[in-house]
Amino acid sequence: MSITGEANRIGWQEAGYDHTVIERLERHFEQLTGQDRIQCASYLMAKDGKVFADGAIGRLRYDEPDAQLRTDSIRRIASVTKLFTAAAVFQLVERGKLFLRQPAAEWIEQFKNPMYERITILHLLTHTSGLQADPGYYLEPYPMSWWNILFAYEPETEGPFAVTDEEEIEKQRKSAWIRAVLSGKPLTAPGEQWCYSSAGFSLLGEIIARASGMPFEQYVMEHIVKPLGMNRTFFEVPDELHGEVCVINEHEASRLKPGDWKYAPPRAGGGLYSTLGDLHRFGQMLLNGGTLDGVRILSRKSIEKMTDNALDEGIRAFAWGGDVKSISYGIGATITAPGEWIPEGTFGHEGAGRCKLLIDPKHQSVIVFFVPSNLDWIPESMIGTQNIIGSGWL
Repeated sequence: MSITGEANRIGWQEAGYDHTVIERLERHFEQLTGQDRIQCASYLMAKDGKVFADGAIGRLRYDEPDAQLRTDSIRRIASVTKLFTAAAVFQLVERGKLFLRQPAAEWIEQFKNPMYERITILHLLTHTSGLQADPGYYLEPYPMSWWNILFAYEPETEGPFAVTDEEEIEKQRKSAWIRAVLSGKPLTAPGEQWCYSSAGFSLLGEIIARASGMPFEQYVMEHIVKPLGMNRTFFEVPDELHGEVCVINEHEASRLKPGDWKYAPPRAGGGLYSTLGDLHRFGQMLLNGGTLDGVRILSRKSIEKMTDNALDEGIRAFAWGGDVKSISYGIGATITAPGEWIPEGTFGHEGAGRCKLLIDPKHQSVIVFFVPSNLDWIPESMIGTQNIIGSGWL
């Protein structure tokens, strides 16, 4: 099933793409699904705003063998959400409400401590704050994150140290996750190392909420998702669309049920669901310098800042065993450094090893693919897919 009308499509010849590579990509997905290494796969390739190839294969749900993935199926996009968070920060920078080198302590009082007061919004956006990295980042044998110790920061309501003032109880409950994130000492001083931190993006979501005066999720929907016409992108998927969401296990299925987010952190590090077509629209906006269909989301200058290397030479990243001596990274976006397979200057983001959005200015192309899997890491599904797609330009 096509996700776009014929007017928004072109042929592979017009796109300047080798059709045998599209066939190779589909055989690649057939092999991975046939081996049960991935549950399903879908992809979209576009040039100059028009789709020239898309497809889907495999099961939509882990528990329904007959339900097939489609090109318009909804899927959790995990950390691709971070690009939306970065876009929201830049919108507020453009409106004079935030600035990149502003200390986080100016918005969140728990940062007013010698250990944290030097951390800026820029540090949070570039994963150089020194705050705790995602569990497993250092290949530690027993990963633990802030939510494992959250109970220690909940207000005591019984016993000799019970908090009795209702206003104080509410304040402590709302800030418990922040205090849990900031527990212990930082991994490094700000700006010294690249330590991938989704918790840092949750804090950005809190700053966005305070600067905008509305919940982070509401801000993203009203100022980015809806203006772009992304009609199948949600933080909370409507009940009537649950049957169109790709899920790979019982845990993912349970996450579709409405939850109580009153005391939870903003879902700025990985809370969105979307589709190939909607992510193409978002990526095309970035490729166009901040506009799509006459609607401006960001300024050209913001896109340039987001996608230029923001790190000094020699910033090290352990990166799940990669031990990169000098990493390149944009402001909220991954960027392609010299020597990598896809063209230098390509930017975007990966989500939990199961989806990717790539924006390629050299070929004026937007690439999106989903490769859902119950296995932790399948390099062929991510790196292999990316390399196959990158080899097709004529």
